[in-house]
Amino acid sequence: MAFAVADKPEIGTAEVRGRISRVALVQATQAIGTETFDPRDDNLDKAMSAIDRAAADGANVVVFGEMYLSGYRTDEWLHRWATTVTPPDQHVRSLIDKARSQDIVILMGAGTFGAIMPGDVYNSTLVVCPDGLAGVYRKSHVAAFPYSEGVALERCFYSPGRELPVFDTPAGRIGVHICYDMSFPEVARVQTLRGAEMLVNSSGSAAGFEEYWDHVAYARAVENLSWYVVCSAVGQQRDTVLFGGSRIIDPSGVVVAAAKHNEEDYVVADIDLDRPRALRSTSHTLSIRQPGLYAPIAEAQQEP
Repeated sequence: MAFAVADKPEIGTAEVRGRISRVALVQATQAIGTETFDPRDDNLDKAMSAIDRAAADGANVVVFGEMYLSGYRTDEWLHRWATTVTPPDQHVRSLIDKARSQDIVILMGAGTFGAIMPGDVYNSTLVVCPDGLAGVYRKSHVAAFPYSEGVALERCFYSPGRELPVFDTPAGRIGVHICYDMSFPEVARVQTLRGAEMLVNSSGSAAGFEEYWDHVAYARAVENLSWYVVCSAVGQQRDTVLFGGSRIIDPSGVVVAAAKHNEEDYVVADIDLDRPRALRSTSHTLSIRQPGLYAPIAEAQQEP
């Protein structure tokens, strides 16, 4: 299907300098799984068309929303339809082939099985490069709000990840995290300190939290002086409405591209990977840090 192009600044102009990555965000609805329906073929077919469009637009990285391949609210049926990464199943192999043929980096949300504990399922983002699978980020902060429904019951279905990796890709060094991870500033900070040149959040932005996403995404960008990219799924999934609001925020907090709310959309923008370095060298925000003062952050809390 076709995606509308949101208003965006001109791309590829003479004013853009430095090391440039062109980033495409695919804000799309998803099929969700049931006891008898595997949604991955439908979602992958739709994704392939969007990847082709991004490549035609000159993008070298394309980002999809949280759990896009599996369907975010597939929930209790993930034990049937989660993706096997090691060894890669047919869907992962198809993404690797597409990344190679289009010379593009693909960040794809998916439910994945753990490699060590059989049946363990993770809310993940696959980082697929033209030369193969660079790795998998597994959501480390899995929401579990007993007074809520839908998106807040994740802990019933996913195990938490235990790593905050940064991936070396042809589009730059990317720190990937997922949705609720954004609420924990330590995640973005650790990935920044590990050399991330852009931070990418693959999300399922729930309706009712629009202002939250505006403010917290801005904060993660400016406190790390980093590009901050949010790509959300959109639409109704069971009793959950995802509003979208995908965006690209520059290291000074300026939104350079934004998708519409409550509809499928597609945005693309150039980002200058050297801009964070220039801002950090003049503000000294990161070099002024005093990690010795922050030890309580890493200490386990005592039981009351």
